[in-house]
Order: sequence, then C-alpha cells, then structure tokens
Amino acid sequence: MASCTTEGVGLLDKTESGDLTEERVFSDGNYANDFLTDIYRRIPNGFYENVYLDAATDIGESRPWWGWVNSVHTGAYNSTDLPGRLKRWADYYAAIRACNKFLEKIDSVPIDSEQAISNDSIRRARKYEAVALRAYFYTELVRCYGGVPIITKTLTQDSPELYSPRATLQEMKEFITKECDLAADSLVARQIGSDYPRMTSMVAKGIKARFLLHVASQLFNNNVDATGAPTTAETPWSWGQYDKQHWKDAADAALAVINSPEGNYKLVERTEKSSFFGSKVTYPGSGKAMGFYYVFILRSNEEVFINHPYKGNTNELEKWQLPGSFNTGGDASYTLPTYNYAAMFENKDGIPVYLTDEYGFPQIDGNGEFKINPSANFDSQKPYDNRDSRFYHSIYYQGAKFGGREINVWRAEDGRKGKEYQVGYGMTGLFLRKFLDPKNVTIGSKDITGQTSHSYPIMRLTEFVLAYAEAMNEYLDDGADRADVIRELDKIRKRADMPDVRTTFERNGWNTTNKAQMRKFIRNERTIEMAFEDNRFYDIRRWKIGVETQKTVYAHDVILNDDATFTYKIIPWERRLFQAKDHLLPIPQGEINNNENLEQNPGW
Repeated sequence: MASCTTEGVGLLDKTESGDLTEERVFSDGNYANDFLTDIYRRIPNGFYENVYLDAATDIGESRPWWGWVNSVHTGAYNSTDLPGRLKRWADYYAAIRACNKFLEKIDSVPIDSEQAISNDSIRRARKYEAVALRAYFYTELVRCYGGVPIITKTLTQDSPELYSPRATLQEMKEFITKECDLAADSLVARQIGSDYPRMTSMVAKGIKARFLLHVASQLFNNNVDATGAPTTAETPWSWGQYDKQHWKDAADAALAVINSPEGNYKLVERTEKSSFFGSKVTYPGSGKAMGFYYVFILRSNEEVFINHPYKGNTNELEKWQLPGSFNTGGDASYTLPTYNYAAMFENKDGIPVYLTDEYGFPQIDGNGEFKINPSANFDSQKPYDNRDSRFYHSIYYQGAKFGGREINVWRAEDGRKGKEYQVGYGMTGLFLRKFLDPKNVTIGSKDITGQTSHSYPIMRLTEFVLAYAEAMNEYLDDGADRADVIRELDKIRKRADMPDVRTTFERNGWNTTNKAQMRKFIRNERTIEMAFEDNRFYDIRRWKIGVETQKTVYAHDVILNDDATFTYKIIPWERRLFQAKDHLLPIPQGEINNNENLEQNPGW
C-alpha cells in the first residue's frame, strides 16, 4: 500500500511545485483548489492516452500492435510485470490518498473573497467533490480487482491500516453507496462555467449505479469465481451465491439516475438534412440519427454528466485516429476497429447481418467466414450498405470519404496497395470515426486542417439507460413482461432512427419476454453505443465472457480485382489469449509481499 503513504505526482510533489508545502497549500484557497483539481486529472481519459482501453478487446486493435495492448492480447503479463495501462492499483490509491488528505484539510482552509475558496458554499462543494471522487476511484478499483482495502485517512509508514485485508463486496457496497448518497445530497446537479466539468449530484448517483451494476453481474454474483473455484460471502471477489436482488438494486440505482429531475439531462437528439456533411464526407445514414454524432463533439451537452474536454478547439484527435496518409505531421490511427465490431451493427431494418452464438461471437462457416443471417438480405460484397446509422458515425471503411479524400485499404494480387493500406502496423481494413468531426475538420493541401471541440464522456445518460435495461432484464423471471426494459431501450433506438425493440424482435422471430434473447440484444446495443468509452474492457469481464469472445479478432481484407471491382473477405487478424483468471487483474506482487493480509486474485 505504498501509494497510500505518498502523494505521487501532484501539487505536493516538490520537483513539480518548488517550495510548496502541505501547510502552505492548505492555508491558501487557490492552492487548495488546485490540489483538488489535480485529483481530477487522475481520472482515466482515452483521448490523452492515444490508444483507447477498448483496443485491448475484441472490438479494437492498436496500430502500433507491439505495445501494451499486445501484452494484453497475448496474455504476456503477470502480477510482477503489468502493462502500463493496467497499473491501476497504485494510480487509484494515490488518488484516494489525495482525496483523504483534502478531506482532512478542507474545513481549515481559510475563506478569502479574492481566492478560489471564496465562501462557505464553495468550500462545502469542494469537500463533497472529493467525497465523490474517492467513491469513483474505489469503484474503479472494484471493476479491476474486486474488493480492496478501504482506506479513509492519510497513512504514514507506521500506520496499521497499511496491513488491512481486502474488504468483502458487502463492505464495498456499504461504503461506496453511502459516499455516493452523501455527495449526491450535497452537490449541484449540473456544473456550469469554470466549474464544468466537476463532480455533481448526477455523477455521484451515476457512480453508485455503475458500481451496483458491476457487482450484480455474473463475475461476482455467483457461488464460484472466474476459475470455477467455490466462494463464500467473505471472498472479496464474490457474493458467495447468486442473489437476483443485486440486479434489482442496480436497476433501482440506474432508474434513479434516469428519472432524476435535477439537471434536465436527456439523450442528445438532432436531425439534420442529408446534405449536412457535404459532398466531401461519406454519410449514408439517417439525418434523424445525428444525436450520436453531436454527443461527442459538443463540449457541454444535455446527455453527458462529466467529460474530458480535449484541449479546447483542436484537430489533434483527427490526426490520431485517421489514416497516417492523411497526416504528414506524425503518428496516426492509434486505435483501429476490428471487423468483430463492424459485424455487430444491424442493417437499418434492425436485423443482424451475421449469425452469432449466445455470447455474441460470430458463427464461422466452412470457409472461415462469418455466417450470414439469411433473414438480413445482406450482400457480403456490399458490406457497408444499408446499416444502422451508428455504423457510419463510428467506422471509416473502403471508399468512405473524409474531406474529399477517399479511404483506400485495398490490396491487389500484383502487390499494389491502396494508400491507406498499413504495412508493418495493425491493419484491420477499418478506421475509427467515432469522436471525430468531419463537418468542421477537413484536409488541406498538405495536412488535416480546421478545428473543433471534442468530448470524451466519463459518464453519460445512455450508460444508465442501458444499465437499467440490463439489470431489470436479469432481475425479471424468464417469460415475464419486459415493458419497462423496452421503454428505456427504445430511447436509444429512437435516437439512432432504428426500429423499436418490439418491431426488431418481431422481425427477427424473437420473444421480448425471453431473458436470454433480451440479454444478447442489450449487450450488443451497449457495445455499439459505448464502444471505445472504456466500457467493453470491463463488460466482457463482469459478464464473464472473455474466454468465449476474446479468442480471435478479424479484419476486412479488400482485394482489388483486374476489372477495378473489389472482393471483400473476412480474415483472422490475430489469435488472442484470454484465460479465466484474466476476468480480474492481478494485484501487484509487491503489494502482496508487503501485506500478508492481502489475498491475490484467483489464478494469479
């Protein structure tokens, strides 16, 4: 627990802050406010890390495939050698220690009308922001490891709490929900002006709902662990038995977020003319489905509770996600979508274009290709036609245009290759469009030009619409009416201009009262909606489907024929290794060695 006794990089790091001392920081309102702001910077943010966390799942790949992502894909890590992005234990406990320090000191910070802590109301707000932040980081620890030691004060080298055992899930639940309720009762619903984005009552409610959904899920809500070994209620990674009440608790918490009158949050819905993007940008989707585009480029909008606004107005994100040939100024296309991801999108009539197993993994035919759903009227040689509009907001593909420049990922049998065919790097035949703004950013004579705002959502309303649907579906008995589940899902379908749930199920011959069929549908919707927002990485683990879904990722191989037509093939891009133990991260071995009461996760 070394990170609980040191500040880490931050305002009190002398190499960063010169002569600042703890006493000076907390005797000055500006410095104290900056100390809290520094804790916000510890929240994970895909934009600043270039390669999204979901690149380490079946829906993504990293262009520089030999980095930390490859270590995850190949299982080449252990408790003594973790990839950088998986070193969450020390990072989050350092943030928690900073929260504890702030909470111990904030009441004594002097009020000064000329400084950031200018009145009692602001001081109180900052206090409960720290409470919410602490709950956030503990929730993230649970998503990674299960129950962890609960530390609520700053420790020294002599503190007995350094040798605390891991808390049970019940203890984590009592602590986190209490913290969230306290913060929710004490914070405003929406921050504006210079206070955006900071913690709010809606974020606190969201943290609670996120935590409860995670611990209600199959990984924890079970009588065995991920490796199949029996568990008890005292096991920090299991409830010891299945209890559907955990699902009801999660559903209630999510519904409290959805129905909260505070802040007037709702899904972003926009309608634009078919000519909105102009002739230089490919978008064959519906003009009624533009909300999915706007939610990621509007710095502040009615759907997002808290986000990471990316450096004001910029085009750096476009440079990092678009093909390297579009950008002469440095690296590009850090995160690539796989064909596994592309295959998840239904056609515009709500019918899956491929057949999948119960886990949502594509069924493979005798030629190694994905089995086409005969009901979809899908042409594998016109694979990008007539798809869910979110497909066109999320993926660039062969022939799609950005700024008048056509993407060419083809290869010819004579060795010629399209300009966007990547040699020596990850190559899936696809590029990530989600988060980008092709309306306001384009290609100039030599490079990407134009600027826009970007919004990387840390938490948005859609997450809780999906969370409620998932939790309530699991709580209800098979065969029960699911009108409440359908009501919430239809909000998302409407925004995407897709057929409503009942129509979709009817067209596919499914039954809305069938729990397994609804589960599969909800999980697919969640992946499409929340892809590359750092959710899929945790979802496959809490659903305990990693072994079944993370085995092979596929690329779209586009072959240029002699007659200038194209042949599309689905080919394996990478075989991956995911073992049962990987559903939880290993606690760093150094922590285990230093604390004899700290139990390692199963299989590690």
